[in-house]
Amino acid sequence: MKPWLYICSLLFISFALALVSQPCYGNFGKNLRWSIDGSARLNDNQALDNTSAIYALGIDTHKVFTHSTGDIGYGVGQVYFTKLANHIPVPFLFSSKDDSEFIIREAHLNYTAGPNWLPNVRVGHFTLPFGLEESIDTNGRLLDYYHGKNLGTKLDWGLSFNKVLRQIEYNFSYTLGGKDQAKSLAGSYALTGRIGSLSHLDFVLGLSFFDGKIDEVSRKRLAIDWQYYWGTWGILGELALGEDNKQHQGRQKEKYSLVELNKTSINEQLKLYSQFIIRARTDHASTDKLVNIGFSYQFNNQLELSMSGVKQINSPVSGQKQQLARVQIRVRY
Repeated sequence: MKPWLYICSLLFISFALALVSQPCYGNFGKNLRWSIDGSARLNDNQALDNTSAIYALGIDTHKVFTHSTGDIGYGVGQVYFTKLANHIPVPFLFSSKDDSEFIIREAHLNYTAGPNWLPNVRVGHFTLPFGLEESIDTNGRLLDYYHGKNLGTKLDWGLSFNKVLRQIEYNFSYTLGGKDQAKSLAGSYALTGRIGSLSHLDFVLGLSFFDGKIDEVSRKRLAIDWQYYWGTWGILGELALGEDNKQHQGRQKEKYSLVELNKTSINEQLKLYSQFIIRARTDHASTDKLVNIGFSYQFNNQLELSMSGVKQINSPVSGQKQQLARVQIRVRY
């Protein structure tokens, strides 16, 4: 076993034992929240002349562990049975356009009972701490900040150190680069981190970095993200610069930027958003420019409807313009 993998294994075992050995009061169901989560998503990809669907049904759990002096940590577990119907291109987790799989989304433990000067420790499968996604959870939603396209994956297995302090919050992680597999594949890894102002404020500013090798592609990124809220309006942005080093193509400069304007109703049932996205690579003759417009409407605590449409506004040198429309019904009980 590699030394770093041995250390991660020891940390995971020690962390699990620490949680179990604490004198927790009440049974396991105390401070446990869970929901049955089901969704049906219809996709119309005009560039590929393809209509497809994704169906998901799973359980979403959140458990707080406590003892006599307070909380010692929490755990999150999300497992979904997911079915594709004529989905092209085929996502990496599946083997065919009509495949079905059990998918683990978030599955991690976060130990928070250390001294104030020590960070919290998270172990498991979690979203990489980078950019806007660090403070805005998009799992299971149409709204997206394109971690997968920018970094090679959105979720990965590993270890992170995180903390919320008086003026800042930070999260730094080392993960294995196997994405859905809890192991390193062909030397894969990902070192990711973000430090920023407190995410509950009206103005949020963050700095992120990424250095990793996933799917045999080495990537480096530096990014800045920001959020500003005025009443029910919000303007968000992210700018990431770096390079990819592919095995047969060499180093290529990469630039990704996103600006979002959103509006939320006073009762928070309706959210509208529009995004302008730019992706530039030195090996591409043209820069991709896309507009994404969408909304979500929460009928009640259980039922949500959302729609979005992405359209490429520049003319690519080869291939058709990207044009994708999606609609999703989601039920949580």
